[in-house]
Amino acid sequence: MLSKKHNLIKLNTKTMKKIFLLLFTCFLVFNSKAQIHVTNNASEPIWVAYAYYSSSDEFNGYVSTGWWKLIPGETKILGGFLKNGDNTYYISAHTANYSKKWGSEVQLAVNSVDAFKIDNCDKAYVLQGANIKKIGFNKHFVHIGLLDLYEDYISITE
Repeated sequence: MLSKKHNLIKLNTKTMKKIFLLLFTCFLVFNSKAQIHVTNNASEPIWVAYAYYSSSDEFNGYVSTGWWKLIPGETKILGGFLKNGDNTYYISAHTANYSKKWGSEVQLAVNSVDAFKIDNCDKAYVLQGANIKKIGFNKHFVHIGLLDLYEDYISITE
């Protein structure tokens, strides 16, 4: 009788380990966030902004944020802001005084002078203030899944 009871405990331990592994894997998949690596391959410094769709209990909508200065050859990681289900993001960049610009597919609101974070950046009503204006962003997509690295690499060249 003792050996049967001992086998039952082993079976439950093995089953519990499998259940734990399955739950842990599900947790990782649903809470995975992608990182975007942006490299400046231009010959002069650039300023980069990004936008993404944010969905949470508090807010649902597009958010734009920036500016990060990248010197030639520098790479920056732009946060873990994308999660599974919200795989599309937008990148915009420019040189000093906007003499060169990258981004034209969609127009989103930014602060053209200062660091910023703008909720609902795709809405016209956010265009209040002297430095708030819409500029061009290019659309990008990163696949987020169980076997993915959760990273995307963007190179800005002339």
